[in-house]
Amino acid sequence: MVSVLIVEDEVEIAEMIKFILERDGYAPIDIAHTFQQGCDMAHDYDAYILDINLPDGNGYTIAEKIRRKSDAPILYVSANVTDEDKLAGFATGADDYITKPFNPLILAARVKANTDRYIRSKQPLDFFFNERTAELTVNDRIHHLSGKQYLLMQYLFENQNKVLTKEEIYEAVWDNQFIDENTVMVHIRKLREKIEEVPSDPVRLLTVRSVGYILKVDRN
Repeated sequence: MVSVLIVEDEVEIAEMIKFILERDGYAPIDIAHTFQQGCDMAHDYDAYILDINLPDGNGYTIAEKIRRKSDAPILYVSANVTDEDKLAGFATGADDYITKPFNPLILAARVKANTDRYIRSKQPLDFFFNERTAELTVNDRIHHLSGKQYLLMQYLFENQNKVLTKEEIYEAVWDNQFIDENTVMVHIRKLREKIEEVPSDPVRLLTVRSVGYILKVDRN
């Protein structure tokens, strides 16, 4: 069973999301229609779907509260559509950002992708990066990193659990020199081959759509 909390002040939208997810087997699914209800209920769920503009507050604050105690997926569903809105959402620890109006099937697919990754990420993983020796250890297997791959891993590890924009990565790893986006993608893919059990469906080194990347490392 995968539990979900929906925080959405528009009753029809909240009930529609609940119907879609129940059809896909999620349960229990609870709904909060106000900021205060969302704050009171935001605990021990496997996924959270948050609106941003609530009558008595905003979803950003709820997400920050969730992130202080949980790594469960947070998905914003919001009428706020600017890049600044999306960056603010990811800065609070969101895993995805969906703008209204939305295709219900796309929403369901994104919820499934994020919850599947979350459940897999709870499986034990021995993960350690030794900056001094440039060694990455994953499940007792040691990988030696060099050059840009080492610098990229170092930057990601120093900023673990934080969304990094492509521009920030360019500046830190390539020292602002001109490169095409494919160069970064190639280096990310090579790191995923070392870190991820299924590199094509990562659970730790994730792409944040239209923004950049995040390395998720268990806080415990």
